[in-house]
Amino acid sequence: MNPIRKARMKKKMTQEEAAKSIGISYSMYAKIENGNRGASQKTMKRMADFFGESVDALFFEDIVHI
Repeated sequence: MNPIRKARMKKKMTQEEAAKSIGISYSMYAKIENGNRGASQKTMKRMADFFGESVDALFFEDIVHI
């Protein structure tokens, strides 16, 4: 499961509720969570702070380090 979705589900929130709490549009939030759009550094930080996670955990979990 997508780490952003997992963090949102843990808070028992809809995408719309999470977007409003973070301060971004529902449309933007949905696209970021679904992987159809990237997020700016500012938005990544706001989302990480809101969910109590690191930016790496939410956005770069699947990157393999060699």
